[in-house]
Amino acid sequence: MFQRLWLSGLAAAAIAAYAQGPGVVRGSVVDAHGGEALANVQIQLTGSDYRTVSNAGGLFQIAAVAPGDYVLKISTVGYHLENHPFHLAAGETKEFEVVLTPDSLRQTETVEAKTDPFESSKTDSPSTLVLAGNDVKNLGSVLADDPLRAVQNLPGVSSNNDFDARFSLRGADYSRIGLYLDDVLLHQPFHMLQGTTVSGSGTAFNGDMVEAMELNEGAYSVRFEDRTAGALDVQTREGSREGLRFRVSASASEAGALAEGPIGKKKGSWLVAVRKSYLQYLLERTFPNNSFIFGLEDVQGRFTYDLDARNKVTLYVLESFSDIDRSASRGTLGINSLLAGGYHYSLANLGWHYTPTDKLLVTTHLAWMREKWDDRNPANVPLGAGYYGEWVGNTNATGVALILDKLR
Repeated sequence: MFQRLWLSGLAAAAIAAYAQGPGVVRGSVVDAHGGEALANVQIQLTGSDYRTVSNAGGLFQIAAVAPGDYVLKISTVGYHLENHPFHLAAGETKEFEVVLTPDSLRQTETVEAKTDPFESSKTDSPSTLVLAGNDVKNLGSVLADDPLRAVQNLPGVSSNNDFDARFSLRGADYSRIGLYLDDVLLHQPFHMLQGTTVSGSGTAFNGDMVEAMELNEGAYSVRFEDRTAGALDVQTREGSREGLRFRVSASASEAGALAEGPIGKKKGSWLVAVRKSYLQYLLERTFPNNSFIFGLEDVQGRFTYDLDARNKVTLYVLESFSDIDRSASRGTLGINSLLAGGYHYSLANLGWHYTPTDKLLVTTHLAWMREKWDDRNPANVPLGAGYYGEWVGNTNATGVALILDKLR
């Protein structure tokens, strides 16, 4: 009798424990502009296997979630990423109403303050055109996935060559426009051929690594020195500190892969991307006597590490190669014709971000860039060659809190 009572009590306790154990996470996802429900939005509890997608009515639910601390991550193409940390108690049901903001071209005319101690507010121009997130990919064109071709779609920007990533700004030549990558002015960061009549170029840095691009059309900050027509400020993104991620992509002209992940216990991150074009092989077989398309390949990476709460270091590296091989047309080429040519661009940018106090941010960059090119005729005799190398260093100090106090 006692044994039956004991077993019955144990079963009741187990049932009660189970009923109070797992919880439920549910909610809805809508568009910030029109309030429409968003379907097929990715919903994930970061650091776990709990995930789902929203239905046609924008609703989602994740059942049988163990108690604990989570971050609700909501992501979909064309919208800003949302993260909502929360604690789930035993048997609790958490409700979320998520409003997603479209990740599109926006024009800023205000000072934006951020809580990140390593990121300062910028007041470079009273009117700055910003391309952020997926806009760089969506506007980069189908044939050439190129971030600078996305810039060519902005107001005041034009290009008279569909095969050239360079552009003019309000009638000013590209030589008068400064291209800054992570606060360093670049010289010729392109896939291209030098010393020939071939006109065309592609951007050397990968659009998958771009966090945002800001086009300053006028009245920009003095930190954009040595250019008179405008400045394009490109910032690369950090890799994921949450877990390992890998992505493979392909287009009509190239294929690529990207991998990212954390360093240590979320003290830093790494991000590596590779690309290679195959359009030149397709055109060579389609038009064997007229192919004049150069090939390209590049590898680049960004590494970030927090030394402590006040010091962070970053390293960006890029190796890109462009080449052309017209060996199939050797018999039809003249002695001064181009048979083979190559262009090699290298970049390394080391950054140090230091916050001695909560009112001051000091950013230092030391960069090295190099360009090499050579062209040869059908007799393998050099037609021309060139080399360019440069060291760049700069330091910027920003009193974030002091500026905000003055604005108040």
